[in-house]
Amino acid sequence: MATREEKLVHLERLAGELKHREFTAEVVAVAKPYLKVANASTPTLNERVRCEQAEDGTWVFWWPWHQPIGSVDDVEAVVGKITAVLRSVEGGQR
Repeated sequence: MATREEKLVHLERLAGELKHREFTAEVVAVAKPYLKVANASTPTLNERVRCEQAEDGTWVFWWPWHQPIGSVDDVEAVVGKITAVLRSVEGGQR
């Protein structure tokens, strides 16, 4: 069974990696902890990330719409996906 402490450890590690990329990341340690991530230059671009066990027992980061982001064992890929979703687009859209 998933434990709250394990979730917090994984979320804290992800938060640290995101902060190195100039994103804000705060672990919200409620009953079901999550990570609040925001683009530091455009704080309205933000999202909640959860950490849960998949059916096979592996730990996975999840978007709030129940889509997996990636394994806790591949934080670099997870950070890439999160930063891509929360990136600012300067100069408008074509």
